[in-house]
Amino acid sequence: MPRRKPASARTLLRAPRRSGDEIYGPGTPIKEALERLADRWTVLVVHALRPRPLRFNEIKARLGVSGQGLSRVLRDLERDGMVDRRVFDEVPVRVEYSVTPVAATMREVLHVVRDWAERTAPAIDAARRTYDARSAAPGATDRVRPEGRPYADAAEPDPRL
Repeated sequence: MPRRKPASARTLLRAPRRSGDEIYGPGTPIKEALERLADRWTVLVVHALRPRPLRFNEIKARLGVSGQGLSRVLRDLERDGMVDRRVFDEVPVRVEYSVTPVAATMREVLHVVRDWAERTAPAIDAARRTYDARSAAPGATDRVRPEGRPYADAAEPDPRL
């Protein structure tokens, strides 16, 4: 019987596409993926494991994360198939964590996000400076009337309160 080639990460991630309002709904693949990417420790752990498998305390020391937080992230990543946990039959027991092909595809996405962040950083910084200067100006207020017009006087009561 011919030996099957291992599935590529792209093959593992193929799923039917959704459209409309159901794309970001509860339990959808895109919502779960965005939640996974939004967890800062997820990104840092995957990056730390990129060059080679590491033991728990090596990861903890590199990232400065608490043991409880790292345990949670590693357990979640293992559950999602992004991290392999390998226990060695030694005394004392040795456990190593490594990334899977699925996590490797996340790194591809993170490279695109990093490139985007580097390209847009000057524009975002300029927008923040403009916003901060406008907000710090005398008489500036973030309060607006329900119809969208700003209140003329900051002391004027807000009818929404």
